[in-house]
Amino acid sequence: MRHRGARSHTLSLTFLNAAFLFGALASLLPLIIHLLSRRRAETVEFSSLRFLRELERRQIRRVRIRQILLLVVRSLIILTVALALARPTLSGPTAFGGGHARTSVAIILDQSASMSREGSSGTLFDEAVRLALGASDLLAEGDQAFLVTAGSPPASLLSGGTFSRGALVDAVGEVEVSSAATDYVGAVDIALDRLSTARNLNRELYVVGDLQRSGWSGPNTRQVESPASSAIGPDRRPTAYLFALEGPVGNQGVRSVAVQRRYGVSGGAYSVAAEIGNDSRRQVDVPVRLYVDGVQVGHSGVDLGPGERGSVQFSVMVDETAWHSGRVELPSDVFVADDSRYFVIPPVRTTEVLVVGPDGDERSGDAFYIYRALDPTGHAERFRPSIVAASSLSAQEEGRFPAVVLADVGRLDEAGVRWLERHVAAGGGLFVVLGDRTDVRAWNEGELPGSNVVNLIEPFERESGLRLAPSGQGHPMLEGLVVGERLVDEIDVRRGFVAERGGAEEVLEFPGVGPALLIVRGPESGAGEVAVLLTAVDARWSDLPRSGFLVPLVHRVVEQISGGSASLGEALVGGDLAVGSRGIAGRIDVVLPDETVVTAEQAPGGRGAVVFRNAMLPGIYSFVMGGQTLALGAVNVDPVESELAPAGSEEIKQSLAGLDCRFVDAAGDVAGQILEARRGRELWRVFVYAALALLALEMYLSRQRAS
Repeated sequence: MRHRGARSHTLSLTFLNAAFLFGALASLLPLIIHLLSRRRAETVEFSSLRFLRELERRQIRRVRIRQILLLVVRSLIILTVALALARPTLSGPTAFGGGHARTSVAIILDQSASMSREGSSGTLFDEAVRLALGASDLLAEGDQAFLVTAGSPPASLLSGGTFSRGALVDAVGEVEVSSAATDYVGAVDIALDRLSTARNLNRELYVVGDLQRSGWSGPNTRQVESPASSAIGPDRRPTAYLFALEGPVGNQGVRSVAVQRRYGVSGGAYSVAAEIGNDSRRQVDVPVRLYVDGVQVGHSGVDLGPGERGSVQFSVMVDETAWHSGRVELPSDVFVADDSRYFVIPPVRTTEVLVVGPDGDERSGDAFYIYRALDPTGHAERFRPSIVAASSLSAQEEGRFPAVVLADVGRLDEAGVRWLERHVAAGGGLFVVLGDRTDVRAWNEGELPGSNVVNLIEPFERESGLRLAPSGQGHPMLEGLVVGERLVDEIDVRRGFVAERGGAEEVLEFPGVGPALLIVRGPESGAGEVAVLLTAVDARWSDLPRSGFLVPLVHRVVEQISGGSASLGEALVGGDLAVGSRGIAGRIDVVLPDETVVTAEQAPGGRGAVVFRNAMLPGIYSFVMGGQTLALGAVNVDPVESELAPAGSEEIKQSLAGLDCRFVDAAGDVAGQILEARRGRELWRVFVYAALALLALEMYLSRQRAS
């Protein structure tokens, strides 16, 4: 597939350093100096010398001609030097026999995970390296080269560029295929920024890779919109050459793994749910294996049609007092990187919870019931709750409480709202219980985390009460608390709020009215999770205060929001992996999947966590101190990398809007396809030679004048 741009058939003269053209004005200096230094002689008649007048006229005429010629030569010397510095370039098909001016090249080399697939001659990455080295053969003296990698996050390896082919070859040789996702758009932005600083007439962008669609249009990409590219004139914008490498695309991969503690059964029971994707064009029966602590503990399978997704569920028993690691694994196929997905199971420990009640009433009503539900025995066996008034929220230590409960507090002051925003942004959980003090209008203004998703419509009241029920979709949080289609306890709700759930998960519902308990996850709530109960824990509102259902419900909600965040203990390749370290002082080391040991650093913002930056290896990371494991973390390949299909030419052109895109036949004459589009011949050498010739002439004329 090849796209040809329009070729110009007219000659045009451009200047690469046009600012030096102002120096041409200096060519007027010799004339100005001559005019200012002219002196008018006084005429005195001598009768005895009149016979010499004719001889004098002939000599003066010759002197004046020489002076004028010298004046012109000196002006031309200054003019040619200024033009040489301005680097004039003659463009067009007949410019000096079809030669071309110097070129600045930016090579984008894709070393993402999808490039590990086998191609026609080795891996796709091996083929990409050969093409990149072949492109380096096109560099001549004075040509400039940049090198950018396309694996997320993209990186510039020759940020200042190089005029040495050897330096470019060495830089390409140091690049290795990674497990990162593809980000062509980010790489192109970096390449355009580098090319915007180049002074050469020809500017070329080489994109060498499988041109994976997710790299152009994935969730983290956008249309190329480099500030530097807008500063490049239309006539000097780079030509984009795209080298498409073809590999197999029929792939099955593990897209996600969710680990959920099981309730209503003996301690240490967990469910592991794996989503499997089939990106091939055929029906496949995919075997799935589960490993925990290196031992296979489960085996299942899923039958998937072309393009389908399916889920596999496992149950596993572990020691709740220790850390555990595991993986879900598929048989190897064309793309090995997504055939395994890793996870960790943290030990069950006492969790600190902050219960916030209304000022002056923080130890009664909803706050009191929730406080007692969290610690019914008073021994802090599972949760250690603390209770404060709403006005004191902003004074609490940040990062101390994995979960915060707002028990019908109404509106918070500005400092309290900001405290909650930072808490959720750092991965903390929030449980909001609505009640008498809830202001529908204030809630819908979206000042609290999660309120921008759950929209309150109006309060409702039913004298006879509505029977609280599980969501029609079912939810693992209610395991062991549901019999058939109803809860194990009959709970009537007399007052509540009608709401639209938006993108939130529904756990409980008011039959015929709407959701009763919602969980907001992901970008909508920040890094943490937010739960919203749409009725109060108040006897006037519902039977919850005197129901045996309250304790397991509060426990499961708080456990969910305090441990369900992906911000700690989990990361994608190329991201930062953080684990909790509150109460631990001293150096913490990280053991990588390849057994390399590095030192972790403290996470910013007082989160009580340590972080390992830019985790590039998928697998399990161990955070240790003095030989003791403090925490485990899992790093996985971005699931968008499993979608191996390449982008179409029109999709790529849309992403590279404003650039002349040419698709290169990698099996054909690559050099010919590129060189035929280069243009122009720089003329600065011509003007330098002309300046030297004029300088020699000026020296000769000056000598004649002196004699």
